[in-house]
Amino acid sequence: MNRAIPHTEQLAADAPPLQVLIVGAGFAGVGAGIRLREAGIDNFLICEKAVGIGGTWWHNRYPGAACDIASHLYCYSFEPNPNWSRKFAPQAEIQAYIERCVDKYGIRDRIRLNTAVVSLDWEAERGLWRARLGDGSVRHSRHVIFASGGLHLPAYPDIPGRGDFRGPSMHSAEWDASVDFSGKRVAVIGSAASAIQLVPELARVAARIDVYQRTPNYIAPRLDRAFSEREKARFARWPWLGRLYRHYLFLRGEWLLFPVVKTRRRSRWRERLERMIRAHIRAEVAEPATAEALLPSYPMGCKRILIADDFYQALNRRNVELVTAGIERIAPEGVQTTGGELREADILVYATGFDLEGYMRAAVVRGRNGRLLSEEWADIPRAYKGGFVPGFPNFYFTTGPNTGVGTTSVVYMIEAQLELILQAIASTGDGSAIEVTEDAYQRYNAEIRAALQDTVWAGACQSWYKRADGEIASLYPFNARSYRRDHRQLERGDFRWHAVAAGHDVRPTTASADR
Repeated sequence: MNRAIPHTEQLAADAPPLQVLIVGAGFAGVGAGIRLREAGIDNFLICEKAVGIGGTWWHNRYPGAACDIASHLYCYSFEPNPNWSRKFAPQAEIQAYIERCVDKYGIRDRIRLNTAVVSLDWEAERGLWRARLGDGSVRHSRHVIFASGGLHLPAYPDIPGRGDFRGPSMHSAEWDASVDFSGKRVAVIGSAASAIQLVPELARVAARIDVYQRTPNYIAPRLDRAFSEREKARFARWPWLGRLYRHYLFLRGEWLLFPVVKTRRRSRWRERLERMIRAHIRAEVAEPATAEALLPSYPMGCKRILIADDFYQALNRRNVELVTAGIERIAPEGVQTTGGELREADILVYATGFDLEGYMRAAVVRGRNGRLLSEEWADIPRAYKGGFVPGFPNFYFTTGPNTGVGTTSVVYMIEAQLELILQAIASTGDGSAIEVTEDAYQRYNAEIRAALQDTVWAGACQSWYKRADGEIASLYPFNARSYRRDHRQLERGDFRWHAVAAGHDVRPTTASADR
């Protein structure tokens, strides 16, 4: 599936400085490379720590992995795909789409796989970022686009005894395909986005599955289906039809889903949807006690709204049981609940989500005067428009703090962010550095923080949207159209530019970026 160029030589520390270093080769990193090339910037390098391209869609390869955003919206606007096989594309198809974009836009020779960026240091005297890579080599670059996302670093629950289990154990984001689940007793810890996709698949082969649920979720019907060959031919023949369908999908999220989450106050529309989903659960789940255990008691949208067609049917199987008792500890033989019951298992699967802030700490980043990004974000990760932090010149995030909407495609948000980043890079010309002002940074984040307190996300539920202190660092409080408008134009009054010392030599090149 991956035809990457092997990393066979150490990147030399004295190589000519790059114009742009991109961290990550998922949708954001690949999109950044494509946009840079279109802008005439050819001297860039994409460093990807994994051995394959795709980011989230390279790492998450558990059975049943698929997108919960419609395929025609979950792609680049400039590269529609008329040949999606299904309404909601599976993991392998999305990863293959990203690979095709890499080849079509000719950026494969700019990608170095199995190459982690360990640290980034701003060298003010040269006006360059010094990047130390995982192999010990060093590269310098005028600009850094941090395009690593958060949906690949596994989050494990704080449960005693995790290391005591004597059978195979794995996280859904680190799937071990060598493990055979046939005829085995499986404990799946978690009942949210990953679990509702993998449980129906495992249930077909496992002898027994225990699904451990902490909090029930609102799970709406996905209504997935395959596209017919005739439909795909029409999308290919008439591109405007695909654009129209994409626009419909986008507006549906803006008009039907965003009103559910935009306010904590009582909402008739939200209450109507809550009643519909509760009725759906009672109709789908055969055992009344199990159905009642699956009914959420918090406002819809406080936690991520999920979609699935076969999870409730899987719970109806004789070999699947929903366990709502708390987990006391992991024992060598299985899972011990707070009620004292030991439920034996042969295989343990953690479907417990991701460390959404961990990717922002994956590299040690030092800005002006040795200022550590981890210290700047000690209380809470923040950025101006999700991409800029004062004290870190020529440094940009694609999916930084408060860039998620939760009701549309992240690819839409990435494209909006890249528009602003490209403007910032262009504004620096041949020798200056751009940096958001402290005033603009504080003002923007105060507005975002205040607006978030009125959303349903700030409600009384446990959610990965919210930190332990109740702060929301991942989501944007307005709709996707507002985000796009907010990122359309670089507001020059919110930035400052400063000249950097002469002596660096950033030359445009059309040859291989690691030459």
